[in-house]
Amino acid sequence: GEIQSNFDEDALDDDLEENDVRQQEANKIIEIIKATWAENPKRKIAVLVRARSHLHALVAEIRRHHADIAFQAVEIEELANRQVVQDLLSLTNALHQRADRVHWLAILRAPWCGLSLEDLHHLVGHDQYRTVLDLMQDESRVNRLSEDGRQRLLHVRNVMEEALQHRGRMSISRWVRGVWLMLGGPACLWDAGDVRDVQAFFERIEKMEMAGQFSTEQLALEVQKLYAAPDAKAPDTLQFMTIHKSKGLEFDTVILPGLDKTTGRTDQPLLMWEEVPRESGADVADVDLVVAPYMPKGKNKAEQNGIYDYLKSLEKQRAAYEDARVLYVAATRAERCLHLLGAVSPNKKGELLPKKNTFLEMLWPVVAGEFSAEKLAQAPTDLASADIAQAVSKLEDFVPQLVRLDKPQVPELLQADINHDVQQSNAAYEEDEALVLEADIGTLTHRYLELMATQGLDAWSLARIESLKLAMQRWFTSQGYAMSAANQGAETVLGLLKQTLQSPQGQWVLQSRESARNEWQIESLVADSGQVRKKIIDRTFVEDGVRWIVDYKTVALEASIDEAELKQAAEQYRQQLEQYGGLFEDQGLRVQLAIYFVSVGQLVAL
Repeated sequence: GEIQSNFDEDALDDDLEENDVRQQEANKIIEIIKATWAENPKRKIAVLVRARSHLHALVAEIRRHHADIAFQAVEIEELANRQVVQDLLSLTNALHQRADRVHWLAILRAPWCGLSLEDLHHLVGHDQYRTVLDLMQDESRVNRLSEDGRQRLLHVRNVMEEALQHRGRMSISRWVRGVWLMLGGPACLWDAGDVRDVQAFFERIEKMEMAGQFSTEQLALEVQKLYAAPDAKAPDTLQFMTIHKSKGLEFDTVILPGLDKTTGRTDQPLLMWEEVPRESGADVADVDLVVAPYMPKGKNKAEQNGIYDYLKSLEKQRAAYEDARVLYVAATRAERCLHLLGAVSPNKKGELLPKKNTFLEMLWPVVAGEFSAEKLAQAPTDLASADIAQAVSKLEDFVPQLVRLDKPQVPELLQADINHDVQQSNAAYEEDEALVLEADIGTLTHRYLELMATQGLDAWSLARIESLKLAMQRWFTSQGYAMSAANQGAETVLGLLKQTLQSPQGQWVLQSRESARNEWQIESLVADSGQVRKKIIDRTFVEDGVRWIVDYKTVALEASIDEAELKQAAEQYRQQLEQYGGLFEDQGLRVQLAIYFVSVGQLVAL
């Protein structure tokens, strides 16, 4: 038999040439930026492009070799290209598919673990059949690792084993976030932008869950639609953005690279149409519709496609006008200096002509002199021998950089030496986590208060409440909390329930009564909008001909709080309870609203 290869050497050569051009262009842009700032460091520079992809080479070059150049990129850097998000994607995939070898290896290489390549080989080498998780549990392989690698692996193994036991017990976003926290993810955020990227990642998962559209495949596609937030620390003296985003803005210096990039309008629509106003038509809608389909190739194609080609020529002319308008917008953003960058290579006839459908083609009558054969001969057509030697040397010395935490131990993870902005962002993140914990404490307390009221106080004692501690801890861990937070939540709920059982007013609220209901969900129709609203009443009952409506509040209050302060604290909930009271207006009973502050065991009537 014969093996046919589809390898296209010409296409590869074109790609290599294109990459080389874009690299030279990036170097030239950096040269212009530095020269401009050498004259005046306060001058504002903008690099404007037609498409975001035109900036990839420039951003990569700055990230690799010019870290001293700070810039703001407005919807330019794709979130999927940020390392912290790639690590989160790998973690999410690994949690959902134990046999996903690539992503399991990725989480072992991520900063929270940081296994060396040698340790990775000792762990998974020469075994393509077992999953990475199975190999992580093979003690004979684990013992082959270095002492440092073994400690790192055990840290991740313990976290992942516990995490997989909680699958399906909570929302996906909370589950993945909890595992990321336990692995030490926050300590792997090196700048404030990383924190914003992580938040955007989890927000996208939440939206997908709410829409019932979550899958790891869809998540990868959704993340590609998101863009990293601009560097908040970077001054506005250098900005990268699309021409569309630059409308209405002005800069001292504007750089327009990629003028030789085509617009990409080379498709052949199956159907072309045009609305042609009638000469005698007085109405705007008085038009004729001219339609022409695309005809397949054939000997009569020239005759068959006459109308189609005419309509397409009209569309091409409109596109040319639009391209000219966009170029005008870009060029007029500059107040002082405009730099135009484009590349031209000789065609098969040796002629220097720009590509069709490019900005450079529009500008060619003006800039053709800059691309004369004499200047082309003076310019280097390839890398100089010294540059080649230097490039080869760099390739030979290249070693993949491993970024990792010093000691992947959960209690020490938050002690990482990160900059002030990250510490502030993490503090805000932890504050949000504290608010979530406070809300879940309230949720669990409400459930137990409902149970106590339903079963009757005689069935409850301090000993029984204390016996529930383990169950409470498990509930909090099932919500994605680390053990320390789960212990804190369980202790708080225990204290609230004990306070209620020992409080005379708490006992009075929960004792059996006529028409008592707990966690009562009532739907009502809003007269003005016709919308249906749901309200949940914590506890309601009838006492001496009075309908009591009691709302539980688990907010932590000082034990020494006085009656006036309690009354003031309760007043902020009056509007909420008055809405509840309005649901019982037709009963003919007087309605009494009240707030029960669980932390101090006090009932406040409104």
